Amino acid sequence: MKDKATIPSLPIEIWQTILRYSIAVPVFFDPDFVGSFVLGTSFVDLSSTWNSEEVYWETERKRNKISRVCKRWKNYLTQFQHRFVRMEDIRRGTLQPEVLKHAIRISLNSRTDGGIFDQTWQCPMDYHDLSVEIITFAVVNRVLEEMILHVGALKHLVTVHSETGSESGTIPIMAISGPLRHLHPVQVPDSSSQNLFTSESLVSLTIDLPACFFANVEISPCRFPNLQTLRVLGTKGRGGTSIAASFVVPFLCQQAPGIKRLYIYEKQKEELLPYEIWDLCPHLEIIGISIMPGPPPPTSHPVSEFVFSYPLPRYQGQLETSFFPFWPHLKTITTDASWNPIVLICPVPWILRSQQLGIRFQDAHRVSWEEYSTKRDLSLDGESEWIIGP
Repeated sequence: MKDKATIPSLPIEIWQTILRYSIAVPVFFDPDFVGSFVLGTSFVDLSSTWNSEEVYWETERKRNKISRVCKRWKNYLTQFQHRFVRMEDIRRGTLQPEVLKHAIRISLNSRTDGGIFDQTWQCPMDYHDLSVEIITFAVVNRVLEEMILHVGALKHLVTVHSETGSESGTIPIMAISGPLRHLHPVQVPDSSSQNLFTSESLVSLTIDLPACFFANVEISPCRFPNLQTLRVLGTKGRGGTSIAASFVVPFLCQQAPGIKRLYIYEKQKEELLPYEIWDLCPHLEIIGISIMPGPPPPTSHPVSEFVFSYPLPRYQGQLETSFFPFWPHLKTITTDASWNPIVLICPVPWILRSQQLGIRFQDAHRVSWEEYSTKRDLSLDGESEWIIGP
């Protein structure tokens, strides 16, 4: 009689590795991913799984199913529950406060009251007991303000990020503490604070300029030697000048020359980008602006991607002749809009000129015009002035 076939048993370490991979949500729980998708005026890339709670909940449904296979698997997978917690669920009693100890990511977005928690409600946990790495919010509410006051106790916190944009409010710059690497958006204080704000760990930062900046009030010095991504938002600069000239240039003078991605967005679109930017950011790879780019960078400058903000600045007709050919290393032009909405996205001459020069022209989702038009069987005849979404 032949022996019955048997399935060889695997070491427990291998099974545990397989189980961990089966419930992994790598992008959603990656605290550094935010530094890679910061693009233009957009605070969030809605197409990214970093912003998709559904990706997490789908994985949780899978975890629950796998847990039913055997008791050993259930016991092992229990430690991975509540990796993501909505603070609103704790406030409403759906979850117990103790689950915060397991949270890698916490959302402070309250969907029932516009994101503003009851002013008397407090986080019921000792912040020293938390291992949270990512905090997202819809508006700056009192829970976020309280957590910022205790940010020194959040030893694992890496990212604080708005889910909506500058309309959510801004975070005080004193939130920059400990291992925090990504902060969006922050409001820098005026010099009345008499403090030097500095951080060795900060890598990406969004600054939403306060109203006081426009009233000839000096900004406190801020030095972030490892800053790689900087985005500055505002309406206008001091004395009618551009934000780029009156704030960004002085700010960059305080920083190390390691910035690789720079985005400047303001309403005064007729202003030119100060030429000093190229000297202050010799390693810049991507620049995004809503104003005119001005003179091209030096021939030795490595900048290879230009991001323009929709709606376009004036005089866009000059760019395909005076701009495109003279950026020595330009490989990509990106709009922070999408091919998809029914809006005027970009002038056809930009597309045609970029094709002639071998420059990739893409939208905010990094889909090129060639990829988009091929999929939808579209073509450029050179007679139309604008690309119009479907």
